[in-house]
Amino acid sequence: MTAEYTILSSRHGRARRQLRNISKMDLQAAIKYGIKTPAHPDRVTGAPRWKFSYNNVVYITDETCRREITSYVEAMRIEPYPVTIPMMDRHEEVKRILSEEPHLCTGHTYIIIDQSGSMRNSDVNGFRDRSHAAYGTLALDFIAEQLSSRKNPNDLFAESVTVIEMRNEGEIVHNRQPFDWILFNRLVRRPGISRPFSHGNYNKSLRLVSDLILKEYNSLVVAGVEKHELPNFNVVFLSDGKPSDGHQSHEDKKTLDKQRVDILSSLAAPLQSKLSLFAMGVGPKGTDFTALANMVDTVKKAGCVGQFVHAGLSAVNMSTSLSAISSAVTSVRTELLTGKNDASPKNHVKKDFTMRETGKIVGKVFPIEKFINGKGYTVKRFRFDMDLYKRSQNPWKDVGFAAHGANGFEMEIRPLGEGAERLAYRFNEIKYDDKTKVFKKIGKLMVAKKSIRANEKETKEDFHKDFCRVQSVAYDLAEKFNHVVRQATCLKAISGETRPPELKFVLCHVYTYTNHETKEETGVLVERFLPGKFTKYNSNNGYVREANMGVNNTRTIELMSGKVRLEEFVQAFSHWVYVHSNHTMVVCDLQGVLNEEGRYPEFLLTDPAICSSKPPRYGKTDMKLSGIRNFCCTHRCGLVCRGLGLPCITSSLANYNKEP
Repeated sequence: MTAEYTILSSRHGRARRQLRNISKMDLQAAIKYGIKTPAHPDRVTGAPRWKFSYNNVVYITDETCRREITSYVEAMRIEPYPVTIPMMDRHEEVKRILSEEPHLCTGHTYIIIDQSGSMRNSDVNGFRDRSHAAYGTLALDFIAEQLSSRKNPNDLFAESVTVIEMRNEGEIVHNRQPFDWILFNRLVRRPGISRPFSHGNYNKSLRLVSDLILKEYNSLVVAGVEKHELPNFNVVFLSDGKPSDGHQSHEDKKTLDKQRVDILSSLAAPLQSKLSLFAMGVGPKGTDFTALANMVDTVKKAGCVGQFVHAGLSAVNMSTSLSAISSAVTSVRTELLTGKNDASPKNHVKKDFTMRETGKIVGKVFPIEKFINGKGYTVKRFRFDMDLYKRSQNPWKDVGFAAHGANGFEMEIRPLGEGAERLAYRFNEIKYDDKTKVFKKIGKLMVAKKSIRANEKETKEDFHKDFCRVQSVAYDLAEKFNHVVRQATCLKAISGETRPPELKFVLCHVYTYTNHETKEETGVLVERFLPGKFTKYNSNNGYVREANMGVNNTRTIELMSGKVRLEEFVQAFSHWVYVHSNHTMVVCDLQGVLNEEGRYPEFLLTDPAICSSKPPRYGKTDMKLSGIRNFCCTHRCGLVCRGLGLPCITSSLANYNKEP
């Protein structure tokens, strides 16, 4: 019988067992069934001791194995995550971004952990003490859960975490650290470094966090970040009891409670829905967590997100609660990157249309509509002049038809392509043939683009101006980019027979036709037809064409810095614009064809989107800061970015850091 194993308990041993909820029966079982190993000798006398381990209980005795010295519940061991050199490089990249490009950050989390003396209590199953349980569940269920749920671990994850330990004062132990596995390891190790002691003063830690958040918030607002594009500020507050603020100051509870309300109200007022407070009480049933619940109520009244949970002394409840907090933070992050929290009105009603048939269509006649100058319509062709636009003058120049003798155009009724904002149609200018007495096509095949939305007013001013302006800005930036590429020594081709591809955005015009009876003017944007395989290289929602997608991706060129895919120049262009614009703009949604019919290869691109964090805006495809964040999240720097001297955002090539 277990009871037959007599144990002489010391006063210290009995106190430890009571504190750690270990019964004398547990110790007797450890003596009978446990593993016996030498323990550290007495620090004063050097007398030998023995250690018995059984069912997570550790029991230390004297050399006779009959006198109890101390006991404790053996804590679960959380293994650190293996960190590689590329992960360390990524950690440093994100630290640079958080410091130099804070607008890319999608979230700041501030974790306040109670480290007062009561957090030494060993009453959370599976952990050495409450402090160990707090750090362990935070690491596993808040940090690791979010990292493990990411779709692509190579994507940029620009979020920061600040950890504050609460005693008499609030102490920052990790400040603005990247949200990654390195932080996970630091949280796992922290209980072995940090010792709970003294009191837990709520107000000083809350004031410290409030000052940090408001400083970050104000700097972003001054930099021009709009309210709906601000990162979310999350405060996670873990405590095992009521505040101890009055212990030293001797202020009355009512005064201290009001101070706490004032701190949180001042923080919540400007942030509103951008602030989330998650408060968790760790303690037995009956523990007074009124202060934590009141904190949550205060921020919720100001329009913030708030949640309080009493997890008890259950590691399972702590884990479940932190997992729920993790899900809430992930949801907010997703909204920021998709732009779902943009309050601007959106109209998504599409036109009714049938796509043009493809495949074996030789000899097939497709329905068309014709607009002839003088035959019920006035037809004109305009070019958008960016210089006039910058001078606030009328930017539209009447430039006449492209083909000599043309006096109208015809356009197929069924679209050949569909985009997010527009439909594309086959388009030709036409000319009256005196011999056959009919209108015939003249000049080259072109593509007309009209809105995909129903009831859209399609005039050159109301609809087409933004597209023309975007294309014009992209055209100028591409010319500058091509020049920079030509000047980069390490991007020169090894063979004199070729050179890096240039990027060219096709020029566009607007054809208007005014009905003589109704006086209504309608316009269509027209540009040259791009023969060949049409490819989308990236998008304004974070899409990036991967290296194994399509034949064109196999086209490479040998440069002084090594072999690169031609498409890498397209992706590097977006990155170059971001840096060239001082981190305020990205040209993305790049699509078009690789033209290799000439002496040198070139990318002919159309329909770009410009995402800008500051005015002026660039039409309906401008996803603003969300678009910039999406690009930086999924862009992969390579040898072209390296050759242009661009600071690395995220790298995917093993030789990115090699000297060219």
